[in-house]
Amino acid sequence: MVLHVTLFALTAVSIIVFGVILPSVQVASIRQLPAAIGLLLQEPAMLSSGMSYACTLLAILLAHELGHYIACRYYGVRATLPYFIPAPTLVGTFGAFIRIKDMIRTRRALFDIGIAGPLAGFVIALPASFIGMLVAQPAPPPPIGASVTVFQDPLLFILLQEFWGFPKMVYWNPVYFAAWVGLLATSLNLLPVGQLDGGHVVYALIGKRGHRWAAWGIFALMTALAIVAYQRYQWAGWFVYVILLGLLLGLKHPPLADEQTPIGRSRIVIGIIGLIVFILTFMPFPISFS
Repeated sequence: MVLHVTLFALTAVSIIVFGVILPSVQVASIRQLPAAIGLLLQEPAMLSSGMSYACTLLAILLAHELGHYIACRYYGVRATLPYFIPAPTLVGTFGAFIRIKDMIRTRRALFDIGIAGPLAGFVIALPASFIGMLVAQPAPPPPIGASVTVFQDPLLFILLQEFWGFPKMVYWNPVYFAAWVGLLATSLNLLPVGQLDGGHVVYALIGKRGHRWAAWGIFALMTALAIVAYQRYQWAGWFVYVILLGLLLGLKHPPLADEQTPIGRSRIVIGIIGLIVFILTFMPFPISFS
């Protein structure tokens, strides 16, 4: 318990610090930490921006992991409390995870444990997206020839802009960006690869062979996307993710003790809802530099 609380506290501090940095620099990095400390000393009000960003993002991440944890408890599968990972990255964290200690025995249990996290996180990210866009201030187009970093909108943001008339170009605000990060994390977890949440769901729905084809297909598409993103937008983030998938996370999924019990029609419907969430949250080119 002490380790979990300590990591959560460190992650909260990390996210707050980068929530202070982000509004004032184009690309946040560890090199801007002295500047962030200086900003806090000169303008303590900047802390409110970091706090708003941290509270929103941590709520999304915590909901996601508790979704997995509660589903594990429901099926009697031993799992740890969430581990949060502080990091000097653009968003202030590498996210969070739980460690499942028991073998998941049935397709139904695997499906429910896998889908519970993304859906729970999306339930928090959805109102955060609306609130972030509601309070967002319109921003003018950047000057011609200016060097800018652009955070591309997911389909959910685009739909909100179209149906509610929210501005398409906005100044940075903490709730808006926290929702953006939460949606990106949701889509990445829903990729049907290895033991990602999407991998669990696809394995439960279509079995070992279907999962293998889906995993290799998505891995090939992500590799192609990484090349295009770097060539067109000078963004190398997908290369990092492809390496993580290929070398660290892996593309395979372990077998279940019982792979024959039908999953049920209701879970197929929930799987379709999960696919819709993925479509609403996935960004082919999340960041571009121009």
